[in-house]
Amino acid sequence: MLRRLVLALLLVAPAGAAAADRPFQPVGLWRFFHTDGSAFLARLHPDQSATTDFGQGEVGIWRWEGDRVRLYYTDGWDDLLYRRDGGFRKSGWAPGADRCRAPSNDTAAERLSDDPRAAAR
Repeated sequence: MLRRLVLALLLVAPAGAAAADRPFQPVGLWRFFHTDGSAFLARLHPDQSATTDFGQGEVGIWRWEGDRVRLYYTDGWDDLLYRRDGGFRKSGWAPGADRCRAPSNDTAAERLSDDPRAAAR
């Protein structure tokens, strides 16, 4: 069931503009932060898969939504990654949260490497 959902999301994701037209390159190793300031690593891969080291490790997919990147995880969370004020932000919605309302958390994000397989610093 989950694999079908992931495949369906990828199939309906808009092809979008060429990479050169995008505001940033999402593929790579990222440091995201929880509301309490604790950090976790996210790896966005060229095949639009995503993994994190949060908890037991999350698995998901990513896709462009306009000039932002949406990450959908198998545990029901989803994050929105975007540029703001010369840096990056990550907004996250808890499972079951209304995505039309304020995010469950909104914190800084840091791009650590353009290689998703890079070792964490």
